[in-house]
Amino acid sequence: MTKQFTYGYIGIVIGIILLVTSSNNIFAQDQNNTTPIAGQNQSNTTTPIAGQNQFNPVPFNEIPLVVVNYTYGQYKFGADFSIDFGGLPVIEQDISATSVPTMRLDKGDTNLYLELQCDSNDICDTSLAPESVSIYLVDDDIQDIHIAENSIPTIQLGSNNCGSLSIEDCANFEFSIHGNIILGNYKIVIEMSFDEAQWIFINPLEIVDSISPSNNNMTVRCDDLAIALISWDLLIGGTDEPMRTNIEDFLGDENISPALITDIIDPSLKRLLGEAKDQCNNLDENVERVLEEVNFEFLP
Repeated sequence: MTKQFTYGYIGIVIGIILLVTSSNNIFAQDQNNTTPIAGQNQSNTTTPIAGQNQFNPVPFNEIPLVVVNYTYGQYKFGADFSIDFGGLPVIEQDISATSVPTMRLDKGDTNLYLELQCDSNDICDTSLAPESVSIYLVDDDIQDIHIAENSIPTIQLGSNNCGSLSIEDCANFEFSIHGNIILGNYKIVIEMSFDEAQWIFINPLEIVDSISPSNNNMTVRCDDLAIALISWDLLIGGTDEPMRTNIEDFLGDENISPALITDIIDPSLKRLLGEAKDQCNNLDENVERVLEEVNFEFLP
């Protein structure tokens, strides 16, 4: 009985060892057949299936800024998405991309054109085989990632086929806003397509009509606005209390509101000053320097 029990025990142990060894071999085989998924990091031991390699998209520090020019200035913003189609599509998003929170275009502006701002690190040549550049609008409630991933309704503003042009030259063209567009908030999208890559720039935009009698907004030249603000600052700064009281009395007698100098400064003049600093990017350097010093302070 003792020998039989010993032999049986040895047999059970050998069976367990064989089972564990077999399981390890199966687990190793499954690991070697792992299929990479777009957006997931892969280890060096992964064996990708043919045709499903992944390639890194162009880094954001190598993508130039887009510049949207209009009659009275320009807006500059960076790429939100860099996409590679060399194998499995890989989408990278820059959540801290340069943007313009108060971008506004007049639907009647006839001086709208697109260009790139390139520096020495940016890819602005033909190395990525640029194919086309398009600019369009989408509803402002559509999420940015859905713009990058899906086919959604758009309002086309302009496009250009690159041919043999560099991406810098291809992205330099005029565009226009349709006259029958509904005024309001949108997202403006600039899409640059290459042989196996794509850059997508997205920024919030308000479409206005400066000549519409029902519109509370109007378009003014940046240099005119800057000079007016600087003049206000100098004139207010040179007044004493009796002079300011006379001005306020005159405005009150004419039923003009606000009549108090302090209420005129804040919020009206300070709001205009903030918008001028944010949106006027082509001012004379001396005007820009003096504008930075405007504070609307006056004598006690």
